[in-house]
Amino acid sequence: MSRERRYWGFRVDVNNPDYPEYYNAELIQGVLRQGWGWDENYCDLKRWNRENVPQELRVNFRMYDEVKKGDIILVPRIPEWGTVTIAEATEDWNTGYQFEVDERKDDYGHRFPAKCLTYFSRHNEHVSEDVASTLRCRSRFWNMSHHGERIENILKKEHSVLIGDQERRDRYTNAIRRAMNSVNFSIETKVHKELAEQFAGSGWEYAFVEGLQVLFPYYQIERTGGRTESEHGTDILVTMPSPLQTVQYGIAIQVKDWQGVSGNIDGAITQLQKADDGWQKIRGDLRIVEKIVIVTEAKLPEGYESDKDKIEREHGIRILHSDDLKKLLRRMALITAAAIDE
Repeated sequence: MSRERRYWGFRVDVNNPDYPEYYNAELIQGVLRQGWGWDENYCDLKRWNRENVPQELRVNFRMYDEVKKGDIILVPRIPEWGTVTIAEATEDWNTGYQFEVDERKDDYGHRFPAKCLTYFSRHNEHVSEDVASTLRCRSRFWNMSHHGERIENILKKEHSVLIGDQERRDRYTNAIRRAMNSVNFSIETKVHKELAEQFAGSGWEYAFVEGLQVLFPYYQIERTGGRTESEHGTDILVTMPSPLQTVQYGIAIQVKDWQGVSGNIDGAITQLQKADDGWQKIRGDLRIVEKIVIVTEAKLPEGYESDKDKIEREHGIRILHSDDLKKLLRRMALITAAAIDE
């Protein structure tokens, strides 16, 4: 006996330089791509059994196991930024799934069978607020079955009604986003490559000091590694004023220039945990308000990609790498370039 239709949210990687055309073209071919599938030996879901699935693949396994033929998948920001595609699974995903890395992008290997039914503006008057609210979820995949009746009501509407005037209002925004997405990807990639060629190891610390000082000209930014680092675990210290004249606020940064897969993340976290007490002893007026580990190039080891939020909650330490790092480098580059041109 077949089960009732279920409803799912499914988020794509919008950092793809060919977003959104890439996903739209794939969906026309009956394939729903997502991202976060860069290595056949590691990411192919058919290669793993349930006992030893890496933490960062468990979300993908939920898709693989739970989506069945006829289920409905809502995909925010497809076919445009302000819209949501409603797709239908054309096979059970645990049988129709294929892994095939797109050689042009070295990613996007997870291929799920689906077809587009319609799409709507997320701000459309016929979309209930609770559906619009759950579409803000930042997960890669989540259950929306409790909104099934409301989603079915959307499916009953004419497509022209679901888009209406919103399509015209969004046209300018979407055009700008497409153009900037391509430009941003190019800047991020090139800046990261150029800095990697110019700086290595502890040299990256100098690059971040220079770039952060341009971003935050009124903060004191200094390289603090060296003999005293064992006391505070900090490579770069950002100091800023606080509303209380008796203290200053500080951001402690640890920089790791690892290649391949990140090295001892636990060790970096342990180092940076010294920052609160260490700087309190050295500078009694300094209160550390944020701690960040920057990983310049390497991928995070097994389990850390999906546990970054947990690490921040438990240890008060952010891990900045990959896309987040490239966004920071882009901001540094744009402000630096503007200063040079003046």
